[in-house]
Amino acid sequence: MKQADRLKRGGRWNASLFSSVFLASVIGAGAAHAQSRADCSEAPPPGFGVSVGRSSPYFYLSRGAVEGDERGSVSVRGGPRLSARADLPVAGAWRARIEGAGANWRVARQTYDGFQQTASATVGHVEERQIVGMIGRQGGRSPVCGYVLGGGGIYSLEYKGAKIHSPGVALAAGIEVPTGDSSAVQVDVRLDLINSRARYPIASTTVMGASLLVGWSHKF
Repeated sequence: MKQADRLKRGGRWNASLFSSVFLASVIGAGAAHAQSRADCSEAPPPGFGVSVGRSSPYFYLSRGAVEGDERGSVSVRGGPRLSARADLPVAGAWRARIEGAGANWRVARQTYDGFQQTASATVGHVEERQIVGMIGRQGGRSPVCGYVLGGGGIYSLEYKGAKIHSPGVALAAGIEVPTGDSSAVQVDVRLDLINSRARYPIASTTVMGASLLVGWSHKF
């Protein structure tokens, strides 16, 4: 019950943050006439950029991975995420992205006296790294173009020296707002599904990571 409440609070926080960023980006689009495109039926030129944001994971660590009092509970919580990306036009409205990213997820232990939580402490961090490729289409009305991408790649998960490498699926939905003749701001929601297969130090067969990212791209 306590874990479910924490997940609900995290979901409401992420939804609120995304709504605020999305609204700010749409409002700012009115000042983005420096880069002119007739419409969104053609993908923008190649671009390279970076993005930052927050990633929230959903999975369990293996029994014994976290040492300490067995009467407590352990949860993996969200943390910062940083990525570098290259966007490429394919044909018409089709576009592709190659991205390398990393996230740092906090491992927290909660202890209880009956049903009352008495303490919460950070006991480590799960480091997630990935290299993924995605392809998809864009649409909308210039200057704000939205896009949906799908693909996959290779992921690594490490906790206190124990590391696994696994394939996974990557999905993204975002908007791109031009900010000049050769630059644009990108806002993305990402979903990663990692096939961890319950290998130590991960107890879950699938690791899910949801991310909200804001980035900048230079167009060539």
